[in-house]
Amino acid sequence: MKERLDGYNALITGGSSGIGYEMSKQLLSQGATVIISSRAGERLDEAEKNLSAYGDVHAVPMDVRDEDSVTAAARQVKERFGHLDMAVSNAGIGNNAGGMVDLPPDHGFWEIPVSAVKAVIETNFIGYFIVASRFVPLMQERGGSLVYVSTSDSTMTRPGQLPYGPSKAGAEAMSTIMADEMRSSGIRVNVICPGGFTDTAMASDEMKERFRKGGGSILPPSILNRVISFLASPVSEGIHGEKIVGREFDRWLVERGIRF
Repeated sequence: MKERLDGYNALITGGSSGIGYEMSKQLLSQGATVIISSRAGERLDEAEKNLSAYGDVHAVPMDVRDEDSVTAAARQVKERFGHLDMAVSNAGIGNNAGGMVDLPPDHGFWEIPVSAVKAVIETNFIGYFIVASRFVPLMQERGGSLVYVSTSDSTMTRPGQLPYGPSKAGAEAMSTIMADEMRSSGIRVNVICPGGFTDTAMASDEMKERFRKGGGSILPPSILNRVISFLASPVSEGIHGEKIVGREFDRWLVERGIRF
């Protein structure tokens, strides 16, 4: 099912590559206006240029770790578009954080630089809070959808997943609180995740090779396209406080008796 989304405004952080880029392409192909954000630079400019082939896309530079940067971006979105229907917090880092890339695969947590822990928490947890707190007000008049892109439950407590896993676990707990606080506001809050190892910038070539040798399958960055399309559609009305796994999306729909 691929409903038209004309007049629908969506913001996707981390929209210049990977999962964010693919979700942007999906919504654009349905007629939505998509605002992609990441830190200013050539990658964001190139993404805007390439995505323009699919629809009405606008790049708004934003560093989710910087309160002033996010505040300025929210002001710009309000001035240019008036309202926002969906805000997707997809920007994130993990083993690609500074100080992590050179650690051996079997490193202990005591070897992780504190600076790397701070960077991951600032992006995956605090960044989500800042984005939500600045962009939710743009959805309050008409209602909307706040989405957080997380990871599999097992990753949150699996050895070797500090600080990435706990940062995502904390953000999911925050989503639960946000969902409860906004239950009667007309703004829906949901968490989505791929459901397995995914081909993104966080996965180095070495990591992908180790995963393949272990017999694992690597999910494409488009794994959440149908999920984000669903959450943007009227069919998802009433879906609130859920965690939807891309790899298990068809089964999830069947279990809830939803046709999409």
